[in-house]
This record gives sequence, structure tokens and C-alpha cells, in this order.
Amino acid sequence: MPYRDTTPAAGIVGSTGYVCAVDVQAGVVEHLGSEIDRRQIANISVLLSSESRVALPDGTADLVFIAVVLHEVEDPVAFLGEAGRLVKRDGTIAIIEFHKRDDLVDGPPMAHRVSVDEVTELATEAGLTVRSTGDLTDRLYLAKLSHGTL
Repeated sequence: MPYRDTTPAAGIVGSTGYVCAVDVQAGVVEHLGSEIDRRQIANISVLLSSESRVALPDGTADLVFIAVVLHEVEDPVAFLGEAGRLVKRDGTIAIIEFHKRDDLVDGPPMAHRVSVDEVTELATEAGLTVRSTGDLTDRLYLAKLSHGTL
């Protein structure tokens, strides 16, 4: 979960919920950890991880939130498979990505973007099902994934 999304998520889940922010960049983890300590936010932990293996037990999360990250990973099927391992059987994997359209000038290069159709293919390969997709803005879409069988 990127830095900018972590502290608001802690407020959304409230005092009975818990947020685990995971990143592959040590600098991001250190910065976020310092910010959480400074602000004394008790319901967030930060974890340094690899792309395809997070040191958390199976079925840990109600929600795995992947914001503008999928286009950067080396092995998106393994990455989504790991998200599937982490999410509870009745949980949701929420992916936000840039639309793969030529008219968008900001965001990652077109060759790196992942279209909704590509997310569907990758999810299927990872043993997941796309439950819904929709536009968040003219630039970004949301895809909600879950386990194929609930």
C-alpha cells in the first residue's frame, strides 16, 4: 500500500481494524515507519517484502489494495497469486491502474500499462476472478478480484 494511501486506510478501518502496508523499497518502508511512529498510529504496521512473497500467513487480509503498482511488477501472475494467498476466501483484491489509452499523457509508458482485459487474463492465470471493473476517473480504473470459488 503506497505511503499516501496508508494513513487514510487506518482511519477507514478504525480502531478495531488493522492495516499492513507492504512495499519492496526499503526507503519507502523506513519513511512510512518513521511517519507512523511520529504520528503514533497504532493500527498500522509496515513490512519490507519481495514482489511475489509477503511474510504474512495465508488468508490474513479482508482486502488487498494494489494501487498503481501492477504495471511495475516483473511477474504479474505470481504477484496476483500472492495477493490471492493473502486475501481471505471471501475477501477482495482491489486494483487501481491507469487506463491503457493513447490519449492519456500522464502515468506510466503505454507499453507498461495493464488494460482491464489484461488484468482479467492475469487474474485468471493466477486462479482469481474479476468480480467487477469500473472507471474511478478518466485516467484510472478499479478492478475487484476474488477467489474463483467462494
